[in-house]
Amino acid sequence: MRSLSCYIRKVAGDESTNYLLLAKDDWDLRIQFKIFEEWLSDADGSLEGADYWIADIGFNHRADASGGGPVISTDLMQLCVRNNMNIYISEY
Repeated sequence: MRSLSCYIRKVAGDESTNYLLLAKDDWDLRIQFKIFEEWLSDADGSLEGADYWIADIGFNHRADASGGGPVISTDLMQLCVRNNMNIYISEY
């Protein structure tokens, strides 16, 4: 399994560069979103020098899953809009 649980990427022009790795090796989607939301809340308004940003959240399916998943709250959606952040969700 690759170690890229949640990469924050900076996109400027045609270039995409990795900016930050959050929650290395933690593949639980609920935890990923919690850590991402906490980080983005702390970084709110300080992300500069990009056309836009990407949070690429990688997750593994849970063996005990029976439905549901994390809620993408309106607070998180507002943070993403304010900071020009897209969310990619990648299942591994």
